[in-house]
Amino acid sequence: MLDQAVREQLDRMSHVMFGGLTHEPAIRLATRLAELTTLPHVFLADSGSVSVEVAIKMCLQYWRCTGRPAKRRLLTWRGGYHGDTWHPMSVCDREGGMHHLWKGALAEQVFADAPPTEYDEDYVDHLGALLAQHAGELAAVIVDPLVQGAGGMRFHSPDYLRKLRELCDANDVLLIFDEIATGFSRTGGLFAAEHAGVRPDVLCLGKALTGGYLTMAATLCTEQLAAGIPALAHGPTITARRPRWCSPPVTQRTWRRSPHLPKRAPKSSPTGTTTHR
Repeated sequence: MLDQAVREQLDRMSHVMFGGLTHEPAIRLATRLAELTTLPHVFLADSGSVSVEVAIKMCLQYWRCTGRPAKRRLLTWRGGYHGDTWHPMSVCDREGGMHHLWKGALAEQVFADAPPTEYDEDYVDHLGALLAQHAGELAAVIVDPLVQGAGGMRFHSPDYLRKLRELCDANDVLLIFDEIATGFSRTGGLFAAEHAGVRPDVLCLGKALTGGYLTMAATLCTEQLAAGIPALAHGPTITARRPRWCSPPVTQRTWRRSPHLPKRAPKSSPTGTTTHR
């Protein structure tokens, strides 16, 4: 079915650059993603790393366009992984990883300690102190919510995500959730953010977006963030705007799988949490 959907789309239209143009498959996909996430603005990308790259550029451009260009650094916690393109590498934990090769060349970001598994007020105080100390220069906080996959399958309490939202709001800092590894029911809820009841300013999606069938990702943001950016300064010729990548059978095969999956996941999650703790 998936091969056939791609072939049929190739016969109709293979590629359109979004330079003042659009196409129906992309509109359908963006509309559906906006409905699922409640984030109304969607930028389609061709990989998870590019999705994070775009998210960071969105936040940096937002502060430049709103008259606060000094807010250009990012805060993240150790043990995270966000991709291999330039800006994402700067928010990956370089201690012991391959990105240590680029130390001194990448932008120096602010790193908090890795979050403990159980909720800890002392850790929240640690986050709050870092945010307050660097608020004038922080564009955004970026984290992989609920579980750090590449960081060793480290789980953490969703309460940390709620506190991050509060701390970011209090310090006028944007919040990015990198859900490339956790999105589309991989944690039980459709998105990891649902476990905390938190809406980020920017959301990165990938991997399960196409069920691994084709390379594709998306970056979504709030109305406020989009309103502060007259025109996003990012637009490669070849991106995931290709109609064949946006066809519903490809992009929605993950969303249409067993409706019982979200109900089954919580039953098996204690085993996974205990195993990987």
